[in-house]
Amino acid sequence: MTTIARSSTHPITPRDLDAITAGYADALSRFGYDETRPERQWAVLSTDDDVQVWAIAWPPGSATGWHDHGSAYGAFRVVQGTLREHVWVGYDAASDLVVGRSRHFTDRHIHDVRNETTHWAVSVHAYHPALQSMTRYEVRDDQLVLSGRDEDGLSW
Repeated sequence: MTTIARSSTHPITPRDLDAITAGYADALSRFGYDETRPERQWAVLSTDDDVQVWAIAWPPGSATGWHDHGSAYGAFRVVQGTLREHVWVGYDAASDLVVGRSRHFTDRHIHDVRNETTHWAVSVHAYHPALQSMTRYEVRDDQLVLSGRDEDGLSW
């Protein structure tokens, strides 16, 4: 079991979340997913008031769509396959993440994570505080436009 070390004098940072995803990378035996289902599948591996850890399985061609993570900081690590992260920096900038690669980010990070390959991918995600909402966006005429909001308990 992975434990999350905290100190009241040291707030949790995106780099701390990255380290947490590394600690959970080998714990995915608790996450079973069904490769016959065509949609992304996820499970919460751990949650408390400060940190929430998820596993996500990505079928070929799946994507999150453009979104942020509300007030949460985050990190994710690829543990199987390859994911492509598209980040909005005034335009779409993309990079590939292979097994063992990770990305950490603040609450201002807007991205679209995709499995653009023909094989399944699996990733581990950590959020601080626990994920409560995600703002959704669309790209229209080379501009990012607000399109909705997902809420914990209602949208996932």
